[in-house]
Amino acid sequence: MKKFDIPKLKGKKPKFMLSIAPWDMWEGEPDTIYPLGIAYLAAVLEKEGYEVDVLNLTYGNWEDAKEEVAKRIKKFDPDFFGISILSNSRISALKLISVVKEIKPDIPIFAGGVHTTFMYEQILNAFPVDIAVLGEGEITTIECLDAIIKKKSVNDFKAIKGIAFKHEGKIIKTELRERIRNLDDLPIPKHELFKEIIIKTKNAFIMSSRGCPFGCSFCPSSAFWGRCITKRSPENVVKEIMYLLKHFPTIEQISFEDDEFACDNNRTIGICNLLIKNNIKIKWTCLARVSSINEELIILMKKAGCIQITFGMESGSQRILDLLGKKVKIDELVKAYKLCKKYDIAAGVLTIVGLPGENKKSVNETIKTLRKMGAVSEPAILIIYPGTEVYRLAKEKGLMTDEYWLGEGLCPLYTCEHPKWKLWLWAFKIGFVSHFYNGKWSDIKDPPSFSNFLYRKIIKKFTNLDSFKRITKRYLTDKTD
Repeated sequence: MKKFDIPKLKGKKPKFMLSIAPWDMWEGEPDTIYPLGIAYLAAVLEKEGYEVDVLNLTYGNWEDAKEEVAKRIKKFDPDFFGISILSNSRISALKLISVVKEIKPDIPIFAGGVHTTFMYEQILNAFPVDIAVLGEGEITTIECLDAIIKKKSVNDFKAIKGIAFKHEGKIIKTELRERIRNLDDLPIPKHELFKEIIIKTKNAFIMSSRGCPFGCSFCPSSAFWGRCITKRSPENVVKEIMYLLKHFPTIEQISFEDDEFACDNNRTIGICNLLIKNNIKIKWTCLARVSSINEELIILMKKAGCIQITFGMESGSQRILDLLGKKVKIDELVKAYKLCKKYDIAAGVLTIVGLPGENKKSVNETIKTLRKMGAVSEPAILIIYPGTEVYRLAKEKGLMTDEYWLGEGLCPLYTCEHPKWKLWLWAFKIGFVSHFYNGKWSDIKDPPSFSNFLYRKIIKKFTNLDSFKRITKRYLTDKTD
């Protein structure tokens, strides 16, 4: 571990700049979400006496943003810099960190996030990063900052759980840090850092739990959290909702970002009852597992303001679901979806094409299940992320190696069993048929409409030259990316 030349603060608050780099596959999306992980870390840093600024470049284009980035860094003049690296932002993250180092060569660089956690050796060897934070970063980051400011020894850094760093040319990985068991101890995330997004969209985000116990083979979140869910108390969750309503009185909706909001029915009931008891009139949405849903719970969620539940269906083939380890039955999918429709709660379903074992029959079974549910869906093609079982399979089958992530390719599609063009056609077929039979035949402004589907998938994509080139490269070439 190198010695950092941290200037004497002379009674001033130390400054920490947090950042998230642009997605490498940028398509000009509007900024409608914000990173809660960074909002949490910012709140913890402020509580510990740090001045915090955030560079949220998620929806930016690196080429357009780099000059503004340099200005922001020079103006804030941080003492520390932290970046959350995702697999689909790793290239722009490298460019961003390089700019920081050009401006402030001696600044300590922290890297965290899912990609860093699984690829920390590569990050430390190829990126100008000083400390890789593995897993949850709140406690770990504060301990590292304390060690840096007090100029502690290498042995002191070795005693900090959940980090990796280089010392004398070798990478040292410390003991795994235990998960934070009582999430209520964390301060309310610093939503104010993203007030422009909240005000513009009239929507705020809350994470009322962390992790998922089910461990689907394709899911980086399950791998990151270690198939373990930790939950905030109903009182703590409602406290944050009331905080948001007080500080952002124009918001109309709360989006719960939990991997599985309704995993614990008693906790879900507790949150709903508190919202009702306190007469909190706010619409909210969540992601839930179909096996967690029952009629009594749906009625209560509706009464408490729930307007939409999104289900991770993945596939309408029981064989594929069993191969995934999903532990869900097709009948449960149908029942949960129809319960939502019965009580006028919008229901969305997330599907994936190209899961291990996928074939023409399973694609048709997905279409059949969607028709039975009366649902529309636009499947994603299975993407490979480090740390997942699918990643292990891809390497085992020779599709890729760890060195892939050093290149500029997008997160690769899982093509061990079928070429990309076939997967794209299957995904289009599922979307086309489900919208044809279950979508509204209305104008293109109606998101679930058949007209809207055709507009977005054909007219908008193939009449724009840049979009056409991007689709051709992504889905119709033989390259991994």
